[in-house]
Amino acid sequence: MFFFLDSEIRQLAYNLFPGGNKPIGVLVELFSITYEIRKGMEKRSREFGLSYGQYIALCVLSAQRDEMSSPSALAEKMGVSRAAISSMVISLEQDGYINKYDDPNDKRGVFISLNDKGRGKINQMDPFFIGLASRLLSDFSESEICQFETYLSRVRSAFEVVKGSRLTDSREGEEKWCED
Repeated sequence: MFFFLDSEIRQLAYNLFPGGNKPIGVLVELFSITYEIRKGMEKRSREFGLSYGQYIALCVLSAQRDEMSSPSALAEKMGVSRAAISSMVISLEQDGYINKYDDPNDKRGVFISLNDKGRGKINQMDPFFIGLASRLLSDFSESEICQFETYLSRVRSAFEVVKGSRLTDSREGEEKWCED
């Protein structure tokens, strides 16, 4: 809805709501900063030879029992489509970061597992991403970080409540569906 990135466009978004709308302003800022962080993480991941999504896929695999998963389970855990995982798996396998095995119980099914090269790539990239998180939150106290985490959790919970429900656009007076 509001992927407004530069300050001029963000200001336009604020002006769309006469008298100001603090929640909209907060969401615009949240979307903007998360977009910028994601864009920076994607750029840095590319410098390591992976997309950010591929790095996350390797991290999710590393957290699995036996570092193994089906592509569909991996897609679900990452919140992406099976098509996106399919192309990621092909690329990660071609680059030698994962191994792919046929499922002995399902002739059409496969499992993927993290291998030593994949673990090595995670170990190479983790310090950057851990350092980035530390730098972004370095001006916050431990208490403030806990509060921030609580606020984000509350936003996520509120979104889960409204996701898929009918919402009314007060400017148009018509109902709209909140989509995923």
